[in-house]
Amino acid sequence: MQADVSHFTMVGFAFDATDQQTALRRLVVQAQKACHLVELDAEHADCVVTDPSGAELYVALRRKSGGAAEFVTLNPGFSGEGRTTIEVQGDNTDPEWAPFEISVAGRFAGQETPLIVDLADPTQAARFKPGSRLTIDIAAFSYAPNVYADEAAYYAAQKAPGQKVRMAADFFVPSGMLFEKMGGALADSDKRPTAYADFAGKVLKTAIRTNGVGGESFRWALVETYDHATIDVVIDPKSIPQEPKVGSIISGRFWLSARIAP
Repeated sequence: MQADVSHFTMVGFAFDATDQQTALRRLVVQAQKACHLVELDAEHADCVVTDPSGAELYVALRRKSGGAAEFVTLNPGFSGEGRTTIEVQGDNTDPEWAPFEISVAGRFAGQETPLIVDLADPTQAARFKPGSRLTIDIAAFSYAPNVYADEAAYYAAQKAPGQKVRMAADFFVPSGMLFEKMGGALADSDKRPTAYADFAGKVLKTAIRTNGVGGESFRWALVETYDHATIDVVIDPKSIPQEPKVGSIISGRFWLSARIAP
């Protein structure tokens, strides 16, 4: 993982991860010039930046006495073309971060494979009712995605000496539900699953997009994975040695940010 790669740079917002406090302040100041206020409740609001590239930024604010607002946290998002139908199983939100960061547990519709997603837009939380069936747009963020020219190259890479497990070109593993000691993304001390998954999929579309607000370019790819679900993969170009093309296979560990598909 490169030090200058972050979830923000994956959607074209300049962010120096080596000095995160300064970088956060700069992003908040930048956002104030371009965002619109979305009320979450009487005490909480998001200042939301949306860009034609699909890139988004959510600045979480908490009101204080006297009408002033304090900064709480900052999250990137992406609105794209991904379509995954899920059956909602329940709320996975950490109360400490509500109502800004909402996490949902579900499974692929008609399947037993589970997944956890964080909602890009917390105002949609009420629609994710247990038992409901929703088509969502998932954006997947990865620090170090792997890119293979095609399926043949993907399978050939798994023939390395000593490699016992070979994964399909459309596998999906909810690694945020598995502890690190089992090879997952969940810290062994954590008690709540996280919105991470390991998956692979074929590139259906890809392009370089420029975030007009953030000032940087990023790579977008629409990837078809498990159960024919399509996911928007967003990539900081610095993190990949090989540019994906239609027919390429992308795999890796991803943070999943989701919204109800339009």
